[in-house]
Amino acid sequence: MSKHLILWESDMSRIPVDPNEQAALHGKHLEITKKMLDEGQMTDWGIFAGGGAGYAISEGTASDSLRNIMPFSPYIKFKVLSVLSLDEVAEVMKSMM
Repeated sequence: MSKHLILWESDMSRIPVDPNEQAALHGKHLEITKKMLDEGQMTDWGIFAGGGAGYAISEGTASDSLRNIMPFSPYIKFKVLSVLSLDEVAEVMKSMM
């Protein structure tokens, strides 16, 4: 199973200007995120102290990561990076010898 680092950033051009609409949208996104954490679709999530951007960690396939980020579109922009563990890197290095 692959691990993915997901970097996210709010697309402020898509976020509603009205504070009540903003609160409703952020509340909806937080509910989806909590559900994904509870169900193990994400193993960690956080927002950077400056707000408006953060990260998530997920395990699974690239398709799983895409499925997980789709509910946040078009309000959030994502960069998904596959992560190799120390053991996976050691295996690659060993195979090259």
